[in-house]
Amino acid sequence: MTLKQQHEWPVKILLVDDHAISGQHAVAALSRCIGGEVRWVKTASMALETALAWCPNVILTDRHLPDMDGLELLSRIRAEWSTGRALPKFVLVTGDGSGLEAAAIEALGVDHVLVKPASGRAIRDAAGLAGSAEITQSPDDGAGVDLQAMFRDELAQRLPELDSSLSDLDGRAAAAILHQLIASAAMCHESRLESGLRSLDAACRLQASPGDIAGRYHLMLELAREFIARTALR
Repeated sequence: MTLKQQHEWPVKILLVDDHAISGQHAVAALSRCIGGEVRWVKTASMALETALAWCPNVILTDRHLPDMDGLELLSRIRAEWSTGRALPKFVLVTGDGSGLEAAAIEALGVDHVLVKPASGRAIRDAAGLAGSAEITQSPDDGAGVDLQAMFRDELAQRLPELDSSLSDLDGRAAAAILHQLIASAAMCHESRLESGLRSLDAACRLQASPGDIAGRYHLMLELAREFIARTALR
């Protein structure tokens, strides 16, 4: 059943994601809904405030947010939602669905779980927009957003931060940076760089030897520099 059948238009979609590339990609996909409105916020606290004041039809949230877990955010929204008003459709987005418990998902009334990287069509399907006459049919991915240029800028900003976190043996900070870079590489279809990032992430999570982590880091760095140089010449 599409949102056109469930709700009066214009449909209202709240997107919650602190990652610029994921957010831009999702906004581009969802904005093809003629007559609808997408609002994008980057923190759970802003999402809670916006959801309760604006009452969207769909809430699509990342699992990993800087100030709150996405599941906790959905729980707070359900608990504070206006009595008598239909709950929105809940879509949870995660980089890895393996750690999600089915019971928790069911208890929170999550309608759909998306694993990054999700295509534009998959995002619209999860939001309940597929098949609606209100959707503009056009090429599925990209939507006028230069994801590779955004990823190039992201690498230039985050690689020094990653180097610092690895030097300080700050595994949590390194994991947070790698989580976003892996998602970006996947959405840009940069499979070699994605593989290098995942290899480094695995070494960090398994608490490999400093030599092993350093070796994987420098291999990934070579791939990142090659990507930056290649895309800067376009």
